[in-house]
Amino acid sequence: MDQDEHGFDALLKENKDRIFNLLFRLTGNYHTAEDLFQETFLRAYRGLGRYEGRSGLFTWVYSIALNVYRDHARKRKKSYQEAGAFDPGDLPAPEHGADPEAALLRKEENAMLQEQLVVLKPGLRVPVVLFYIEGIAVGRIAKITGRSEASIKTALHRARKQLRAALRSKR
Repeated sequence: MDQDEHGFDALLKENKDRIFNLLFRLTGNYHTAEDLFQETFLRAYRGLGRYEGRSGLFTWVYSIALNVYRDHARKRKKSYQEAGAFDPGDLPAPEHGADPEAALLRKEENAMLQEQLVVLKPGLRVPVVLFYIEGIAVGRIAKITGRSEASIKTALHRARKQLRAALRSKR
């Protein structure tokens, strides 16, 4: 195993949860996220020899994950929503010893947020997930997605407005 493969193996071990969670948040479906996760790392592994190092390895794999998701969304052609997609039971279980009431509240909030996320078009959903859920800075999101920072900020603003209106209508 050469140095690139060691780095790739370490990247997979350290970031598999982040990549999977990204894909889960984007699709709203656990099984679809699993499939896209596998496709992401398969493409990344096959393309490892073409990795040029212009961005970090993690950023490169994130970009691949987003491209895999976009390919999936294009193939779906169902207004970018998964049919019967979200099952709140797919969310990770609370940590052992956590307050059950607080855990239930978080689970309900996550379920409501996820339901609204899958309604957003991918051009808005991707920046929201990367910024608010993954905690990635606007500049890095722009690099990952190949968009300008202004475009990312505009998408975040539009998504916030749509999510706010959707959540108000649920009350």
